[in-house]
Amino acid sequence: MCADPLKLIPIEKWEEIKSAFKCDLPRSLSVISVLETQEYINKFGLDYGFKVFCPFGDVNNGIVALNVKSTYYEVIIQSPKDDTTVLCEALRQTKLIDWTKNIEVPFAPQHIIACVKKIINEKNLKIDHITMTETFLLDTKSSPFDVSLPPASSFEVLSLEYTKLIDAKWPHRYPGSEWYIDLLIKAKLGYGLFVNGELAAWVFIKEMGALGHLYTLEDHRRKGYGELVLKLISNWLLEKNKYVFAFCVDGNKNAYNLYKKLGFKSVVNVEWCTFTKLD
Repeated sequence: MCADPLKLIPIEKWEEIKSAFKCDLPRSLSVISVLETQEYINKFGLDYGFKVFCPFGDVNNGIVALNVKSTYYEVIIQSPKDDTTVLCEALRQTKLIDWTKNIEVPFAPQHIIACVKKIINEKNLKIDHITMTETFLLDTKSSPFDVSLPPASSFEVLSLEYTKLIDAKWPHRYPGSEWYIDLLIKAKLGYGLFVNGELAAWVFIKEMGALGHLYTLEDHRRKGYGELVLKLISNWLLEKNKYVFAFCVDGNKNAYNLYKKLGFKSVVNVEWCTFTKLD
């Protein structure tokens, strides 16, 4: 039996991947950030099966990472090179990806989308949806935001008691997404603004390192809390010399205007591609 072309890269060797992708910034920002965030999650003993593979074991050929979140089957595909010939061939041959599932390929630049579309056609799959997003990045040399908390308020790591509420308010929730929120909270990647002891707004650092799940409860809106928590979490990341970035779905004017207001710059367009097997 032929060996699979996708070779598992242990976490101890992820630095080699990050080094290979640094030459492709900002396009490969998400690759470096997802690996750093997964390393952080692992420190809490929360290994949920995230695995990274390189085509034929060469980091310069790109990565294919299986990021299965309960019922959500996500395959991260990235390459630091425009030429994806070797990457496509590995995807064509591999037995590690279950092509019968509903699959999402997240934050894919155009050269990756072109590769994925080839595989979709060859394997008789169909595209369900493609979501266009802009990647907004805060300059790593930015000064921390000058912010102060309102009276009787605090900005704290979220606890598990808020999992159900946050999942219920998430517009993109899916069967099993409560597990995902639970994971992020256990990894201390969720932060909430509490006013008079009650949760008013929250923001998360997602498992790929991007900011997300920014939400203000209805009774606390129009008070600037969304902007406040975004500034506070950005300061936390800047202090740790981490990338501060977020994905903005095409047409989301509120998020777009907020990122622009706070000095984030649009650096690259990426797409989320979901596809499945033809009936």
